[in-house]
Amino acid sequence: MKKVANTARIADVATIKNGYAFRGRIEPDDDGDTRVIQASDLTSDAELNADALACVQLGNKVQRYYLHNNDIVFTARGLRQMAYWPVRQAVTGKPIITTFGLLVISPDEQKVSADYLHWVLNTFQVQHRLQSMKEGTSISFISEKNFGSVEIPLPTREHQRKIARLIALHKHRKSVRQQLTETDEKITHTAAWSLATEQ
Repeated sequence: MKKVANTARIADVATIKNGYAFRGRIEPDDDGDTRVIQASDLTSDAELNADALACVQLGNKVQRYYLHNNDIVFTARGLRQMAYWPVRQAVTGKPIITTFGLLVISPDEQKVSADYLHWVLNTFQVQHRLQSMKEGTSISFISEKNFGSVEIPLPTREHQRKIARLIALHKHRKSVRQQLTETDEKITHTAAWSLATEQ
């Protein structure tokens, strides 16, 4: 008989907190002391666009909202629910926070790796469970409590590492295939142009 993998609630393997609730519109300040991640900074491929993060002036009052290495950002509001790759301090020199509606998940590294947690949160199976817990009418959302109650498979740390390596290898192959496609397209168009212009 096949052994059933262990499971755990997200709240049992990670700390979950909501982003900072700004009062009114965010006013960018190039000389500000804090970078802020907004929903518009997050693309559809689960990667963070850190190059265009706005700067704001907030002082030390938002220290508890600072993101740390291996933290995962999850879009809890709107149509798209997705976990974004652990935010490492891609923009140096200033701390980073998120706006309200973007959950910050800090994995307990003794129980779950950030790489594995990021992957499992974006699987169809977990996404389906999260979708069923959405609330609200005009703007749907997933509360921190409901998010934390979702159960995920929790294999051993060794199996988590194997899964992370497998996903990393897949991403590498995908990148190589994309580069080959672009190169092939350039060669084809160059050859076609040469045929079109030869006398």
